Order: sequence, then structure tokens, then C-alpha cells
Amino acid sequence: MQFNYNQAFEDQLLNLITQEVPNTLNESLEALAKAIKMSKLKGTLYPFGSFCNGFGSETKDLDCVFLTPCDDKPSSLFRQILNGIRAYNQENLQPILQVKANINQAKVPILKMVDITNNVDIDLSVNNINGIANSKLLYEYSQLHPKIKQTGLLLKLWGKRNRLIKTGSLSSYSMILFLIHFLQIKYKVPYLSDFKLTSQHLKNLEHLENNPYFQIGLKVDLPELTQASLQQILFEFFLYYQPQGEFEQKNIYISINSQPLNKIQNNFILKIQDPINFRQDPSKRFENQCLQFQKAFEKAKNMIQKHDISTFNNIDKAEEDKIKKHNKIVKQFKQN
Repeated sequence: MQFNYNQAFEDQLLNLITQEVPNTLNESLEALAKAIKMSKLKGTLYPFGSFCNGFGSETKDLDCVFLTPCDDKPSSLFRQILNGIRAYNQENLQPILQVKANINQAKVPILKMVDITNNVDIDLSVNNINGIANSKLLYEYSQLHPKIKQTGLLLKLWGKRNRLIKTGSLSSYSMILFLIHFLQIKYKVPYLSDFKLTSQHLKNLEHLENNPYFQIGLKVDLPELTQASLQQILFEFFLYYQPQGEFEQKNIYISINSQPLNKIQNNFILKIQDPINFRQDPSKRFENQCLQFQKAFEKAKNMIQKHDISTFNNIDKAEEDKIKKHNKIVKQFKQN
């Protein structure tokens, strides 16, 4: 199917892109670092996810991991961190941190908080190296060509505005993996994990559950991507993943690594192979919603063909509800 280019539509897409991560996230990160320091735990706090993976924009979420040599269980470490947060708040420091939930039973235990001053949701894990490695890998892909980052930001915007990217469903991380896989197949974007491991790398892997090694700082010429417009890339992306599209016909896992991919044995689903830890499957949370996503892809493709920007400009009711809820929390906190 041939795509018809329109300069006005290309300009509209470019105007939607916001590439700067809000400074409020830095304030939230610094506040949490102070609170953890008050807990007397030794270690370092690192951000990961949209904050530093090269595909961040007007996000109000902050994912962090605390790396510590302490070998206590996450539940014990969280108790100490909670003491630090209480000490931080007792000194009336700003911004204000409030704990929402302590989720110890998850595969990766999470301490959920909110910076109610800046309206930033914070998820904290401990010794979660996989999150840091994945974020660094995506960052390296975002730097290979400006259109990789631009397209990723537009897809995140589209997914959130159409309520496909949300808690318990498709994640921004999964959407970016969709994109990179597509660009590797269609636009010759390289496989950064495709390089020979040294003997030291292999020795290190004996003690790790994942493979965090990939090329850094690669400079590559991507003429096909340079010549393509954003609207063409988006159109071809949605066409690739739509019902009965090229990807579905391959019946494989989505992967951004070059090694042979697993075949899907049963009905087609958008399965994902994690690029760092092959045993993790980011698609588990949404594997029953794949047809819904595919139909949304097809609808978006048709709207792009008509140069209709509304698929990216829908009012995000979920974000409006979140703001209202935040204002209510702030009001209650001040009353107490």
C-alpha cells in the first residue's frame, strides 16, 4: 500500500514532539536520594525508564532502582527506606514524599510513592540491574538517528492518548521494542547486541541471570531512515503490525536481538523477548489484548493515510483524572 506524503501533516507531527524530560523529575529523584541517605543504607540511587532511556518527554512517572551491597531481602530494605522517608518528611523538606504502597509479593518488589509537590509518581526497586541495562540499551538506539527518537515519542503519545499504554496493559517500554524491531526489519537499524563477547564477558555471565552487553556509541549511516518522513515511518509501522500484517504472518516473538527467534506455537499474539533477560516476557500483561492493539494499529494507519492528526491529539481522560486525584491528595495532606 502506497503512502501519500503531506508536508502540512509532517509539520503537525513534528509540533507534537516534546523531547525534554521535566526538571521536576530531577527534584523528585534528589528528594528520594536524600530520604534514602537518612535511612543509613549504603548504596546508590539510579533512575531508569523514560527518565534516561532517550524516549522521555512530558512524563510524570519516575522509575528508580537502589543498588546496595546489603544482601537483606527487599522487604527489609524497604522498611529501612520507609524510616528514611519518615525522617525526611519530619524535617519538612521539599518536595513532599508520600508512600502509596509497599508491594513485596511481586516478582520485582516495588515501593510506590508520590512526590505530591510536583505530582510525580515514583516506583522504587532494589538491585534491579535489568531495568538499568534495558534503559541504557534503548538510549543507545535513540541516539542512532533522530527519527528513531522522534517516532518513539510519537508512538508513546499515540498509545497514551488512545489508552493503549496504561497500567496493566501495554507499556511504553513494550511500544519502543515494537518500534526498534520494526526499524531493524524495514530500515536496517543495527542489532546492538550482535557482537562477539570477550572471555571476560563470558566469565561475568556465569554469575548473571541476563546478558547486559551491547555496543555503545555506535556511529552508523541510515540513508533509508534519513529519506523517510515521520508519517511514512508511522504508516509502515502500523501496517506491519495490523491484523494479517507482515509481522503476524511471520508468527514470531518481537525481538531486537539478531539470534534466531522463537516461533509462536498457538494463536498469534504479540509476544516479546526481553533484550537483556531472555527469560522475561514483557508481553504477559497484555497477551489477551493483542487483537485490540492490532485493530488500533489499523485504525491509526488509515487516519495517517488521510493525514488526520486527531489520532495523536485525543484528549487523555486518564491524565485529567490523575490530575484531579493529585489535587485531592494535596488538599487532604495540607488539612492534616
